[in-house]
Amino acid sequence: MLKKIAPFLFLLLFFGWANAASAGFGVSPPRVKNHQLTPGSIYPVKIMLLRSSAEEDLKASVKVNAPEIESWIKIDKGEEFVLPKGDLQVPMTITFNIPNNAKLGNYTGNINVKVLPAGDNPGGVSIALGARIDIDLALTNVSNSNFLVRMVSVPDFERLGPPWNWKLWSRVFDRFFYKVRVAMSIENTGNVETAPSKVSLEVYDLTKRNLLQTSEDRTLKKIKPFSTGQIEADFPTRLPVGQYWSKINIYKENEIVNFYEVSFSVEDHGVLGSGARSLGSWPWLTLAGLILATVFVVLGLVKVRVWRYVLWLLLLPTKPLAKNAGAAIGGANKKFWKWVSKQAEKHKD
Repeated sequence: MLKKIAPFLFLLLFFGWANAASAGFGVSPPRVKNHQLTPGSIYPVKIMLLRSSAEEDLKASVKVNAPEIESWIKIDKGEEFVLPKGDLQVPMTITFNIPNNAKLGNYTGNINVKVLPAGDNPGGVSIALGARIDIDLALTNVSNSNFLVRMVSVPDFERLGPPWNWKLWSRVFDRFFYKVRVAMSIENTGNVETAPSKVSLEVYDLTKRNLLQTSEDRTLKKIKPFSTGQIEADFPTRLPVGQYWSKINIYKENEIVNFYEVSFSVEDHGVLGSGARSLGSWPWLTLAGLILATVFVVLGLVKVRVWRYVLWLLLLPTKPLAKNAGAAIGGANKKFWKWVSKQAEKHKD
């Protein structure tokens, strides 16, 4: 009986003494597959290194087994790195830099990741654990444009303070200064640069019954293939302070691929504090441009000696007022001296 259970006892003691590296280890995803790559493209893939216990540092060793494409592959952390104590998940990015002259076709291989204790442990027993990432790539000359919308938001914004909130400015420049901004996180899942063909916006009051504004933006920044980036669609507005609902349509060609309803608010100057969205230097540049334009106009008029005629034209509407004012002053002057004369006559008597 003892002979039968002896091997089990040995295994139990072996794993009981084994180092913490004997904890479970794996990778996610375990396979890199993409059959729409094109020559010259860059394809980054994030791999999560997973372990069930993180009681100590582990040393990871990465080996690429893909002779045809080994020169294309770059590991962001290098061939050896540490999985820190306390981290059950450690990200590793594999980037495939496809040469411009790469031949079309299929390419396969794998990447092995092995882990061992990071420190020296001569007296203990260490078990090396590992996982494999399979590679399955194909190069093509067929373009594929596609994207996924990961997140959409409409940031609150506040109106500017003096002098920008004066009626003179607000009537002329509101549509230049204030914009409803739709911020989108776009993942390009195709093999060419892409972006939504357009984004349309409808703004309603809080009841969602009264349509206040409708507009669209077709000038959207494109995202590089196999990457995620931020895109902003801007819509000039003259909305007053208040809270609103926005209805957002995101298009691919002429088809709506995403629809969102997002609330936002327009606040008075200073309400949002440090969280207010900056309008940058645009308002001040506008003011400086107007001042310079005025100076150039005045200098031009002086140079061609027509400023006196312009001044005469500006003052022409005031001529009747000046005439009436002069007559009134003259009449008052006569009455005053007449009164003075009467007073003098009384004192003589």
